[in-house]
Amino acid sequence: MRFLVCILVLLFVHNQYSRADKTIHSDSLYTEKYIRDIYISDSKRALQLLDEAENRKTISLRVINELRSLSYSNMYMNKLAFMYAKKAYLLDSIYQKDPEHMLKMTVYLAEFSAMMSKYNESMHYALEGIRQAQEIDNREAKARLFFCMGENNWRLSFKDKAYGYFNRAIELLRGSEEMREMMLLSYYYGAEMSFLMTDSRIDEALQVAFEREKLIGQLQSLPEIPDGYVDGQYSCLYAQLAYIYCTGKKNEKAEQYYQKYLSKKESHTPDGKMHSVPYLMLSGQYETVIDNCRGFKELMKSQQDTLNEQYLTVLRHEVKAYLGMHKYKEVAEIRETILAITDSINTRDRNNVALELNAMYGVSEKEEYIAEQAFQLRIRNITLCFLACVVVLTLFLVWRLWRFNHIVEYKNRMLAQLINERISNRKYDTQLSEAYGQLAVTSEIEPEVISSEELNETDKVSGEEEENRKIFQELNRIVLQKQLYLSSELSREDLAQIVHLNNARFARMIRECTGTNFNGYINELRITYAIKLMKKCPNYTIRAIADESGFNSTPILYNLFKKKTGMTPYEFKKAQDSLRD
Repeated sequence: MRFLVCILVLLFVHNQYSRADKTIHSDSLYTEKYIRDIYISDSKRALQLLDEAENRKTISLRVINELRSLSYSNMYMNKLAFMYAKKAYLLDSIYQKDPEHMLKMTVYLAEFSAMMSKYNESMHYALEGIRQAQEIDNREAKARLFFCMGENNWRLSFKDKAYGYFNRAIELLRGSEEMREMMLLSYYYGAEMSFLMTDSRIDEALQVAFEREKLIGQLQSLPEIPDGYVDGQYSCLYAQLAYIYCTGKKNEKAEQYYQKYLSKKESHTPDGKMHSVPYLMLSGQYETVIDNCRGFKELMKSQQDTLNEQYLTVLRHEVKAYLGMHKYKEVAEIRETILAITDSINTRDRNNVALELNAMYGVSEKEEYIAEQAFQLRIRNITLCFLACVVVLTLFLVWRLWRFNHIVEYKNRMLAQLINERISNRKYDTQLSEAYGQLAVTSEIEPEVISSEELNETDKVSGEEEENRKIFQELNRIVLQKQLYLSSELSREDLAQIVHLNNARFARMIRECTGTNFNGYINELRITYAIKLMKKCPNYTIRAIADESGFNSTPILYNLFKKKTGMTPYEFKKAQDSLRD
């Protein structure tokens, strides 16, 4: 039994390790290093891995777009290569985190634009890239962009400008001790030689060839130089020099360089043999040309890669060689093969264009869907933020309202308590003149209008203050005792008749003793009575209190009560309730 348990445990542990290994192996497929290693040999698989890497987010999107661009470029789908390079460029432009990567994308855009014959666009990106390269002091990128500008001008037939840019690129790299820059300079020397030879500028091509020979000698002394690189460079250079000297009718010198070419290992490989074809063709060695072309054709057939421009170039060399040998039958056969391959290449190119357009359409649809989702998400986020702001604002307003009400209630309680204390004073009713001096109220019910004659008459009378005070005390006692102020029909004339005074004398007496007019005096008594009534009868309505207190309407009570006490009758009743509680 124990033995069986041990076996089961071991099997479980082995299974877990196997799963872990598979997971690690699976994750290692979606790394930048792995995809960079395979995109040249297997571009389609690289694209599939990049799609999955984007879903898993194992690689940053700008690097994914860069690798997609390189993969499509390797498949000769330059439009897609340009599109993804631009996506990576735009991401770099937005985030501004890696100027080196942004510069690399700018170089790609300049070169891909040139491949698509969009020379103006290529020049635009090249100038932008040169500005970036100057900012971060990247000499290699600047040289690549200058050479790209030179190629653009050469293809646009601005030859002098083109060679000016070629020379600027070469001058940037000349004297460099970095292996990568020295190798790039050797390539530029070879490319410029090809342009010069095409333009029949043989002397200049020869001068560049000597510069390149010196540079290859410097590369040979570097310990880290890749195996076979120097041999291949010499092989190509000597074949070009043989052709240049043969063009200048210096056959002996040409043969010397041809022998130097043959001394290199590269010259005996199918690829290396093709370097000597221009010289062999010019010197009339047609049989050797046929042999060299045959070996290269066999190599391409073994790789099942005959539908390309390179294979057609080999066939065209064969046609020229057979024409030189006057073998027209072979010429006709090869030309038929050229036509068949050209048709196949055109068909493939059309299919590639269709596939490229489909891929671009699919990418466009995907981007539109992503943009729509992003828009919906943005709308939702904006809506949520708006609702959150509304909720916060509402809560703030509710809090402010609650706080305001709380303060008002506290103030009303304090006022109600103060009013209660004053009313509870037994001397309150007999000390109205003092109260009026402190709480004078101007009535808005029936403003008292005194004629100019009364005022003049009032002004003429003097020395009667003491008499007026005695008369008012008696009048006030009668009004309070009989509660005359509770009558809404009470008028100034009614009270003037009681004390047997004319209107002018009565008005002057009221002002001297109360500090207000007739309406203010009566309304003060009514408000005081309304306060007592609200305390005594808390269940009375405001309308009932207004009627009982002698007010013609509830709004008048509200208005005068608010002016006298600082709160409305309803607030006073509520404050009284809270005081009772």
